[in-house]
Amino acid sequence: MRALIVVLALSVAAPAAAQDAWALTQQRDAELHAQAQLARQREVELNNRLSTLEATAQTNQALSDIAAMRQRLEPPTIYDPKAPPPRRAAVPAGAYASIPDATLADSNARVRAAAANRR
Repeated sequence: MRALIVVLALSVAAPAAAQDAWALTQQRDAELHAQAQLARQREVELNNRLSTLEATAQTNQALSDIAAMRQRLEPPTIYDPKAPPPRRAAVPAGAYASIPDATLADSNARVRAAAANRR
């Protein structure tokens, strides 16, 4: 039984022992180099995307600035004391409040009486 265990252990260890340490090192170095190359490619791609987005933002800002400059602004009105005042719109007579003269006279008399009555 022990012999069987020893034979099995040696048969499993044989392929690992047959591999060359130099070849394993080369394979590991190649994998690391490939990973580093992929990382560089991702970085370049991200930088390109970022540059594209920045250029697009600058272009949109420049276009909005140009559009803002194209809008016509009315010049401010300058006060001229010699110029006649602007005409106002006519207001219809029915829009004003009307109080009869007798009511106004009564109100005026009450106010004068209250002002004259000083305690």
